[in-house]
Amino acid sequence: MDDAQPDAGAPEATEHPQELVNENPLAGPFYIVLGCLESYGWLIVLAIVIALYLKSTLSPAVRKYKEKLNETIQNKKFDPEEASARELAREAARRRMQEQLDAQAARHAEMMKQKEEEKRQEKIKDWENHLEGNGYRSKTKPKQESEIQKPLKTEKKSKPLRSSDFNPLAGDGGSSGWRPVARRGGGG
Repeated sequence: MDDAQPDAGAPEATEHPQELVNENPLAGPFYIVLGCLESYGWLIVLAIVIALYLKSTLSPAVRKYKEKLNETIQNKKFDPEEASARELAREAARRRMQEQLDAQAARHAEMMKQKEEEKRQEKIKDWENHLEGNGYRSKTKPKQESEIQKPLKTEKKSKPLRSSDFNPLAGDGGSSGWRPVARRGGGG
């Protein structure tokens, strides 16, 4: 018999590997990341914290730099016709506002003149009354008739806070029992 040929009636012998390996394609990178976290975890956390701090600290400076950069770009794209149109629009708005303010000032001045004229006429009338012998008018404003006839309901009769015979220097009126300590020197 030939050693190279197996028996036709005997089952084939297959060899099993000693170690079973999972053929998952994500297992390799997962274990690599997990190993790095185990070895350098605190350093990674510290690096993240430092990066966040630097971002919060430097972000205003970066924003200012971007604004300045945009401003220089806008200055390079300067259109003189557009700028002059904007300036003319501003001047027209200022002119309208100044006209409104002048009109308000004129109305106010006219009202003040009318008030002064009324006061002057009133003084002339008072002087004429004085010359006729009627006397000057009262400088205090007279109360209206409705106020004079209406009784004051706001006043309430309330109890006095202390009796009429109260004198704070006299004490309670009776003997209080308290007397100051005699001032005598110590020793006998």
